[in-house]
Amino acid sequence: MSNDLRREQVTLLRFEKQIAGLAAALAACGTAAKAADGKLHASQGAESFSEMQAALLQLAEVTDKAHEAMNAKAIEASATIFEAAGGGLPKIPPSKVVASILGLG
Repeated sequence: MSNDLRREQVTLLRFEKQIAGLAAALAACGTAAKAADGKLHASQGAESFSEMQAALLQLAEVTDKAHEAMNAKAIEASATIFEAAGGGLPKIPPSKVVASILGLG
């Protein structure tokens, strides 16, 4: 069972990196969308950006919960999970990382 947990943890940590990369790309594109909206006197780009921000933050919060569930599962199974990432949990919760990248916190 501990091998399964470690495989799951590696997968989750990789997914977390992808979320952070998406947040960085979204932040860069968001600046361009806001600039275009200002020039075109439109608001659809900014609205779409806000919706994508909210969706990405929600995905990061679900990832937080997945880390918590995995940690609880490991404790229940008396398994040892990676210590390098704070006992199996990321050092900074994914939702806080994404919010920071997006300039929300």
